[in-house]
Amino acid sequence: MIKISVVIPTYNNKRLLKNVLEALNDQLDIERGGYEVIVVDDGSNDNTREEVADIPRTYPFHYVYLERSPDSCRARVRNEGWRRARGEFVAFLDSDMIVARSYMRELGRYFTARPDMLVISYRYMLKEPIAFEEVKSGRVFQQNYRSLEYLEARHFDSQLHSFNLSALEHPWHCVYSCNMALPRARLEQLGGFDEGYKGWGMEDTDIGYRCYRLGMRIVSHLGIEALHQYHGEAYGDLRSVEKMIEWDLNITRMYRIHPSLSRELPRWRINAAYFARRVPLMLMRRERNRTERVYIVREEADIPALQAEIEALSSQPGYLILVKDELESSSLHLWIQLLGYTPSEIRYFPRSYMFEPAEINRFFGKVFPWRKLFVLIYRCLRLLGNKLVRSVHRSNPLPTKK
Repeated sequence: MIKISVVIPTYNNKRLLKNVLEALNDQLDIERGGYEVIVVDDGSNDNTREEVADIPRTYPFHYVYLERSPDSCRARVRNEGWRRARGEFVAFLDSDMIVARSYMRELGRYFTARPDMLVISYRYMLKEPIAFEEVKSGRVFQQNYRSLEYLEARHFDSQLHSFNLSALEHPWHCVYSCNMALPRARLEQLGGFDEGYKGWGMEDTDIGYRCYRLGMRIVSHLGIEALHQYHGEAYGDLRSVEKMIEWDLNITRMYRIHPSLSRELPRWRINAAYFARRVPLMLMRRERNRTERVYIVREEADIPALQAEIEALSSQPGYLILVKDELESSSLHLWIQLLGYTPSEIRYFPRSYMFEPAEINRFFGKVFPWRKLFVLIYRCLRLLGNKLVRSVHRSNPLPTKK
């Protein structure tokens, strides 16, 4: 019986896709036939189907080819995939994401604890291409990627707001479809991804927001982090003007179709947070004058007593609870997130994910030099100019010829 369906959208990405499919072979502690993989090709013209056809597979595999059209978009491809899925749960991976052999086991463990939630995880940004044999042999996972040079933006955000997404004012903003999973029944209820989003960005944030409005827990799982294969993109790279324009159009659309967003998170705050690199502060709770309590987790045997104390304390307002987990217990991490948005905020910090602020600042100084910041300002000004032109055209449409 298929429990989990993995949907992988792709477009002219055959070399990276081969690694992704190989990594999904021989998943641990899940019965044979317990998961399937569905690749949805959004009109590739690089012979992707032929390139991946000869990969030995230990799972049911389906390849769907869509012709390119004006309706082509990321949302359409993902919708085509999950609607063909037979699993109770649907996981979405991008075609450049390599997962460990424990991926299915860890995902299943979370959904066994609570079936009705949206699970997301993070990426390690690789710096050079990965050979197929490195994936097949498992050597690619023998390296420790938990260092500043491989982290993605959400890793750095979590240094401040912590890895407890339930404590955030706006956890849906952390939802990226490159590595996420949720029940198929919820996708049916939501109607899937909104295909009105064209170009780059926001179709995954939108579905995260709609899940959040349904009352679903949005949780992170550090046990299913993926390796983002290098193909010319690294942390700190600036988005092109074209991508910035597409993102702006899509976020404008999201605010138009969800009027409540303007009250929950004013649009200007998003623009300011991205420009000033203050996204985590935008997502965090803003209570003041709280009594701080720190819990350090060192022994497995101490966890039940700590849980009882944390649950009692968090049910009362007025506290800021900091959990520093030296064991990095994934069960404790999930338990804290399933407590939800508690009257007193709980922040969770696993030991090996935390870095000294001075170390992070030095790293940012290398990644975001002044020259790059000037380029960012220039691109933002171009974006504003583009918005102004669109606004003028809407206000003064050209007369139609008779």
